[in-house]
Amino acid sequence: MITLTPARKGVLLIVSSAVGFAFLPIITRSIYALTPDFKPTDIGFWRFFFACLTIWSLIFLRERRVSLRPLTVPLATSALLGGIYAFSAVSAFFGLQRINASLFIVLFYTYPAMVALLSLVMGEQLRLTAWVALGMTLFGIMLTVPDLSQLQADDLVGVITAFLNAFSVALYFVLSSRLLRGSRDLARSTASIMSVTLLVIVASAPLVGGVSVPPNSGTWLLLLALAFVATVIPIFSMTAGIQLIGAPQASIISAIEPALAVLLATLILGESVMPTQWLGTAFIVSAVILLQLNPRRSLKPQPQPTTP
Repeated sequence: MITLTPARKGVLLIVSSAVGFAFLPIITRSIYALTPDFKPTDIGFWRFFFACLTIWSLIFLRERRVSLRPLTVPLATSALLGGIYAFSAVSAFFGLQRINASLFIVLFYTYPAMVALLSLVMGEQLRLTAWVALGMTLFGIMLTVPDLSQLQADDLVGVITAFLNAFSVALYFVLSSRLLRGSRDLARSTASIMSVTLLVIVASAPLVGGVSVPPNSGTWLLLLALAFVATVIPIFSMTAGIQLIGAPQASIISAIEPALAVLLATLILGESVMPTQWLGTAFIVSAVILLQLNPRRSLKPQPQPTTP
């Protein structure tokens, strides 16, 4: 019988998060195919609107009443993390408008290296095993998402935006690992962060012509799937997983997402996959296995900060 230790539970949570996020491009492409006039900001607004509605509804059903008790983390923390998450979403929208998706994903998945560097700056150290796994992961990603031949022709602004998107995600990983550590109610904390994300997107919507209403039932259903499958479940899983195994290891494991996205695109959208992409998938999976051979020794212990 396999014992579900906290470390293994954390791994399963991060993997489930990666699976959920891997569905995001599949669902998004389906929305664009069904409603070509939809803007990225339209999808972003409805995604977080339904996600917030779902999360707060679940919290209400759990508590059976409207609770005005204070959050387990300061409001400033929710505002900070929500603002970072909103910036990440918006920067992804604009970056994908300027450069092709393959190049954007490659640049975006430099964020595990950024997590490691930020963790080092903040006093956390990676052991050799984790560094080797990180290198294997990044190399696997480069193979999984090829087509870098157009680098010279791509827009510089789009390239910079992709790196900003990667940095914002890395910053979210590191800060949430520290600021939410010891939180007694991750559900309410996550709901607050996502609510701030929605508010930021609403505030920025007038700059791009407002928000459009989905014109058909198919688009409504896809947006609901995007909110629940590719937002609520993976965000909850990611937040809980980070608390169990730490931001650096969680960021490396979550890098299986592009490999999963390729597999889903093949099975669902019928896209062709090159042999180098399957080789990249093997490198990514091998890195995850390497991390789990001795997960407790991947990171050097660090002092536990007091709960905010």
